[in-house]
Amino acid sequence: MQFIKCLFPRIDACTAKFYWWIDPVGAIILAVYTIANWSGTVLENAVSLVGQSAPPEVLQKLVLRHHPQIKRVDTVRTYTFGVLYFLKVDIELPEDLPLKEAHAIGESLQIKIEELEEVERAFVHLDFECDHKPEHSVLTRLPNTQP
Repeated sequence: MQFIKCLFPRIDACTAKFYWWIDPVGAIILAVYTIANWSGTVLENAVSLVGQSAPPEVLQKLVLRHHPQIKRVDTVRTYTFGVLYFLKVDIELPEDLPLKEAHAIGESLQIKIEELEEVERAFVHLDFECDHKPEHSVLTRLPNTQP
């Protein structure tokens, strides 16, 4: 190994006069190899870094089968958090259901979802109807700061 370490600088010194282009070509080859090698890793992980949404159908089945009082699944949103998911589930319960029972249903559903190995955290929102406007509206206009 020591011989090889000593050989390349000598070859480089001897050939630099005639083959000046070898060093830049070697650098380009090394750069192309590095880019090709790392681009696969970037493509594999880019989806998780950006925050891909998971398909909600599987969780809707889980939620609907959780408790007979659940009338409807309004929304299931899943976002990647590294390799795991954050979930937001909106469910509709009967309007006359006592708060204590509704809370128990929501909490047990949250625990059941968080037991899934691919889920980091679950948020369960309880409602008595699903025909309302979304909870959070986005500001579309900035205040006018001109005098």
